[in-house]
Amino acid sequence: MRASIVAVVLLALAGCGSGMSALDRGLALARDGRDAEALTALDDAIRRAPGPPAAWAQRGLVRARLGDLDGAIQDLTAALERAPVDAEILFNRGNAYIGRGDYDAAIADFTRASLLNPRFARAIFNRGVARALAGDADGGRADWSQAIVQELNLSERQALGLHTALTPRAPVAPPPPAPAPAPGPPSVESPQAPGPPAAAAPPPEPAPPPPVAPAPPPAPTPPPITPPASADAPSAEPLDARALASRALSRELQGDRAGAIEDLNEALGKETDAERRQGLQNLLRLLEGAR
Repeated sequence: MRASIVAVVLLALAGCGSGMSALDRGLALARDGRDAEALTALDDAIRRAPGPPAAWAQRGLVRARLGDLDGAIQDLTAALERAPVDAEILFNRGNAYIGRGDYDAAIADFTRASLLNPRFARAIFNRGVARALAGDADGGRADWSQAIVQELNLSERQALGLHTALTPRAPVAPPPPAPAPAPGPPSVESPQAPGPPAAAAPPPEPAPPPPVAPAPPPAPTPPPITPPASADAPSAEPLDARALASRALSRELQGDRAGAIEDLNEALGKETDAERRQGLQNLLRLLEGAR
């Protein structure tokens, strides 16, 4: 009897020592990239407490990373049934729909997410990816342009040389033309009667030479004008992945697809977030396939 009591106490102490629920364990494993173990922990979390949406949403992300897109969409749909106004869950389900090739459903989810959170630039950007993959290149470019303007503030756009490409300028009215002079009557010269020849005037006395003023000092040479930095000029500091992706979209909007692909490849080499890397890879495949 005493041994059984000791065993129960030890089990209780072990549970208290871990202090981590199945959901927390699944979240931690997913953050570490241990998706197979995370899936097991999240299965356990949903069996214990199927009500909260967090476990469903996280298991949907894990399933998507493991390649089970149908399971991911099922889990994210279950999460949305429990949290119907969660823009992040809609965004994640839209990404799963893109992976499955259901672009219309993806566009609908990204649109709902952007309506719930008007500052959700990633939803607008990924809606552009879905539209372009669905064949609506103009709609895709419009969404990318909107996402860049929304994501970056004015000083960042100017630093990347994006201000002129993405910000519409007000039209400048041309100056009014100068009024033409009114035509006057033609002048008529009256003939002059020839007069007697004038007497030759005596030559004038030579004037004294004027005093020579000292030469003025040479004007200072103006400093050289440094041209403004452009999007293609090398900056003092290397651009990060986000700035490179933004410049890539600007180049694509300006018709420089080769430059856009070059920037996206460089951004992929610097991006560490798995979700953003997936978005960059989707866009890169899209641009390379449209060559």
